[in-house]
Amino acid sequence: MSIGIRPIPTPDGRTAEHVVLLDGRGFPTGTTAKATAHSATTPFHLAFSCYLVRADGSVLLTRRAPTKTTWPGAWTNGCCGHPQMGETLREAVTRRVAEELGLQITHAVVAVPDFVYRAAMSDGTIEHELCPVVVAEVVGEPCPNAAEVDDLAWISWEELQARVASDPQSLSPWSVEQVRELSERARHPLELLTASGSPNGRGLMDARVLVDSGWGQASDRSSTGPTRGGALAAVQGPLRELLEQFLDRQASEMEAIDPRLGEVVAEVRALVDAGGKRLRPAFVWWGHRATGGPEDPAVVQPAAAVELLHTFALLHDDVMDRSATRRGRPSAYASFAAGHRQAARLGDPDWFGCSAAILAGDLTYVWADELFDGTAMAPAAVARARVVFTTLRSEVIAGQYLDLVLAADSQADEEGARRVALLKSARYTVTRPLLLGAALGTAVDAERVAPALTRYGDAVGMAFQMRDDILGLFGDASITGKSTLDDLREGKRTLLMLRALRMANPLERSYLLAHLGDPELTPNEADNVRSIVASTGALASVEILLRAEYGTAVEAVDDLPGPARAALIEMADLAIQRRT
Repeated sequence: MSIGIRPIPTPDGRTAEHVVLLDGRGFPTGTTAKATAHSATTPFHLAFSCYLVRADGSVLLTRRAPTKTTWPGAWTNGCCGHPQMGETLREAVTRRVAEELGLQITHAVVAVPDFVYRAAMSDGTIEHELCPVVVAEVVGEPCPNAAEVDDLAWISWEELQARVASDPQSLSPWSVEQVRELSERARHPLELLTASGSPNGRGLMDARVLVDSGWGQASDRSSTGPTRGGALAAVQGPLRELLEQFLDRQASEMEAIDPRLGEVVAEVRALVDAGGKRLRPAFVWWGHRATGGPEDPAVVQPAAAVELLHTFALLHDDVMDRSATRRGRPSAYASFAAGHRQAARLGDPDWFGCSAAILAGDLTYVWADELFDGTAMAPAAVARARVVFTTLRSEVIAGQYLDLVLAADSQADEEGARRVALLKSARYTVTRPLLLGAALGTAVDAERVAPALTRYGDAVGMAFQMRDDILGLFGDASITGKSTLDDLREGKRTLLMLRALRMANPLERSYLLAHLGDPELTPNEADNVRSIVASTGALASVEILLRAEYGTAVEAVDDLPGPARAALIEMADLAIQRRT
């Protein structure tokens, strides 16, 4: 949707080149003239960097004209620029490459959609940009604009990498970071252009600066799929009924052992009844439908097992995070502790609460196995699904442990945060439930759809975790049901926080480090942390990465059967746009 901002006119009626100003989430707030945008107080704004390559693998290196405001005379990537209001990224790159170098692009891809940087020159002038990195192939020889480019050279990618490693001061600071990031993604930028399947962010080439690129617009691509909300509704009712009956039986069995065990079942039931969207069971259901098979009510049982496994994880997670609330009610360990106090039992109520919550989680883990083993489907299919179920359980526990290590690691980096997010959330929430559901079909069908489901699942799952991290810091506790202080007090090194630490100036970084992991963190201090995270551009970069992951997910399911494709696109919307 347009926010109604217009470009700046010059006195003679022409449109002056401007930069698009951004808020902390990366959305446009206005424009300012490019000629005066850069100073010691440069506002956060939108830009792009483009790496120009030829079919022979050579990469264009240019030297910025000595009259440039920022980094005059520095060698850098082929072209940089600022998208104009209402311009797509593709239009901006095409325009700027022609203006600066007289070249035409044959094709292009957004290689690093979420690149953000802030750098200061010796005179105090600052660059602070959300700057997607584009790789584009060109033909012909450049005809440089002397006002923009002072010199140029075609060099090999290996030569540029070596220069970054041995003489980074001879290059612009942003190009040094970008070459390193591109090197992590491919051996050569040409691979990003020729690889089968679009890299993250390719769809951003056609995204308008002034348009919210429409989460969910693709959901209408299939008229044969479920209506909005139908993707979850297909499983929610049967799942609720099955879990109620199962927990009723467990309550009777446990209370027959000792009536006091009813307290444990009651906490598990309360957490299950408090809900959540039931995304994981729905992914099991639609993973099965993605194989092309008909609806099968028997799939609800292993889907319910995945939901109980999630309940186990939440019970333990609240202990590890010291979370007092969950889904708008006291967490299990807090509730057990309160019950201990009310009953005037001996010992430490808090330690009792933690211990009881761990045991409740262990019991729920056992019940998840019991539910899964009762699946009334072909034994071979259940055996295939059991393998996935085992992998799912191992990965989520591995991710939880690595999350604890990450929070205690002063050298934690974004690669480690991504690994935790992949194991703890992406695979656990989306990919493995999808593959589990597919495994319940035929072996041939499960193998056929596995690559698409994996690509979709990893993309949506990573975005799900990034949204979770954002909500953990910027969410509304009255909606999420969880305090926005918990992750900060726990000291979680999320991708969002690690990016903020990297982007912060020395004073901001010191403040973040002093308060991250402080169990006595005050609401006012937390507000200051949030302000720093937003002002650095870290929040905006994660938001744009969410959009890129969404585009990857939508493309991945393009060849799946209509109902499954429409449902999975709808669920990508729900997982990524959610406020809880």
